[in-house]
Amino acid sequence: MFVHNPLKKFCLAMALAVQCFPSHADVEAGAKAIQKGQFEAAFSEWRPLAEKGEPTAQAAIGVMYHAGQGVPQDYKKAFQWYRRAAENGNAASQANLGVMYAKGVGVEQDLVQAYVWFDLAAMKGDARHGRSRDRLAKLLNSEQLAQAKRVSREYATKYVTPYRKTAP
Repeated sequence: MFVHNPLKKFCLAMALAVQCFPSHADVEAGAKAIQKGQFEAAFSEWRPLAEKGEPTAQAAIGVMYHAGQGVPQDYKKAFQWYRRAAENGNAASQANLGVMYAKGVGVEQDLVQAYVWFDLAAMKGDARHGRSRDRLAKLLNSEQLAQAKRVSREYATKYVTPYRKTAP
């Protein structure tokens, strides 16, 4: 139902992320290390930034734990880093949380939470996440769907709206 291969998309995602955050030389240095297969070096570049709250670095650390590249594979740690990045407005991490909740990977399966996180990621404009959300909606009863929509609205004010780019 939900296809997800974080390692396959990793280099492309990091290349795009670096373009969004050009002021973070360490984020770019980590992305270059990944392209060379130097996962431990990338982790060393990203970890301090992630600890300081930089969402691209948090997302990258999550992917590394998810895929077991440069660190031992640990779905619970991946979930924790995705959550931190998602709460800092990172749409890819919001979608990754949706996948993890939907499949019960690193966290107890919870289709309501999966719906919520896919919905938040969809609010950033990626139709794939909206389709995942819509597939989940068909699996929820009316009470669960109402709860998911209510939580999504609440979370959107914290994890989406403050991170929207406004036109100059």
